[in-house]
Amino acid sequence: MLKKFRDNIFHKALSRRKAAVKRIVANKSFEESGTFLLLFDCTTEEKYNEFTRIQSMLQLQKKKVHAIGFHGMPATPAWCNKSLHVAFVGKNDMSKSGIPSDALVDEFLSIPVDTLIDLTYCMQPVFHWIIVLSAARLKIGACEKKNQQIFDLAIEVLPGHSQEEMFSLAIHFQNMFQKKQI
Repeated sequence: MLKKFRDNIFHKALSRRKAAVKRIVANKSFEESGTFLLLFDCTTEEKYNEFTRIQSMLQLQKKKVHAIGFHGMPATPAWCNKSLHVAFVGKNDMSKSGIPSDALVDEFLSIPVDTLIDLTYCMQPVFHWIIVLSAARLKIGACEKKNQQIFDLAIEVLPGHSQEEMFSLAIHFQNMFQKKQI
């Protein structure tokens, strides 16, 4: 009952904010995309290291990378290195209903992004919030069937894939559907 009440609060708040979002869907290829917003899992050091390899690969190709990692702990773990374009979300950064603090999210929502890629599959409420309210030109991710409409390209994979595998699938599908109506 309490979970249903919290979900209701979350969805009402999200609906109000979503009404103000204006976005243009443009399916560019990976090469044409210059700015990326990555949502990643950093609950373990191994998963954080997967993200850093993805980030390094993108930066080597002169892509601008912004990222938000979810660790789910009260304090940021030691393996998570803060940087200018990377933020971390934990238990203390959101309300009980899953609504993230405005200060944390609004900074990333205001950045114009070519491609948003959700590497987590877990669909934490805070990531659901960011994906829906982002004005990214292309949103790619894997999720449950009931949430597929929040992505422009929804990838169907079984849980357990690494973030690197998710990223390569996202890039593959982005290039496959480039310049096609989504």
